[in-house]
Amino acid sequence: MSRKLVEEMRKLKKEKLFDELDASINDLFELRTKVSTGQLADVSQVRKARRKIALLRTLINESEE
Repeated sequence: MSRKLVEEMRKLKKEKLFDELDASINDLFELRTKVSTGQLADVSQVRKARRKIALLRTLINESEE
């Protein structure tokens, strides 16, 4: 993820971060389902989704401190 996107995400409120996290987790589930059924050609999307989830969790934890 680009630094610009990370800075924009840091400005979001905690509720928006949780909403984005929920959506990303659902997206990851769908991607994994597509991979297992052979419908996903670009499997690198799974890695990107996992990294986005990790980033969101990090930002949520930073905001709690």
